[in-house]
Amino acid sequence: MKLLLISWLLFITACTPQAASQQAITPIRNISALHDLTENVNKPFIVHPIPNNYSICYGHSCNKIGFVSLSEQEWHSITTLFSPIASSAELEREQIKTAIARLETYTGQYTGTSNDLAENAISGGLSNALDCIDEATNSTVYLRMLQNARLLHFHTQSHRLSRGGLVRPHNTASIIETASNTRYAVDSWFGNNGEQPAIIPLTLWKSGWKPKKN
Repeated sequence: MKLLLISWLLFITACTPQAASQQAITPIRNISALHDLTENVNKPFIVHPIPNNYSICYGHSCNKIGFVSLSEQEWHSITTLFSPIASSAELEREQIKTAIARLETYTGQYTGTSNDLAENAISGGLSNALDCIDEATNSTVYLRMLQNARLLHFHTQSHRLSRGGLVRPHNTASIIETASNTRYAVDSWFGNNGEQPAIIPLTLWKSGWKPKKN
């Protein structure tokens, strides 16, 4: 009987899906060049990112992978954004916006993606530009590092999500407000490198939301 109970518990554990905030972060790739494929095989994406060793996607659909090691000073400048601890989930989302923008800035300096423009503008060439697949993956990496550092008290990092189907596909990172179980899109595609991402309720984002043009 005891053996059966242990076997049942192991079966339940094995079948329980791992939380999104614990799963390995893998890139969504659409490799179009043999050279890029070879590069990515030799330097695989870091699926469990830490501040001094993480990967980001660029070149559209993660055709290229950049590797970053933040200094202690740079990471400290991120953690200080969450001090004092936010008094509400809404205020924490503002902290997350600022942190992702700063992480994008640091990352751009290391990977040559500082000149990435909003949406799919490629005036500087496709090679160092980011599409929404890249942005969704990178924001997920940043959110994972913030969460692992226990900087998030009202939210958890969640899955990358999409809208628009095959006709007008668009991707985003996401977080869940833990108290209300409300999911929010964290969409950095609409801004230039280093600009704050939009964080809006997923239901609104799914409806086709876009920021208003100035």
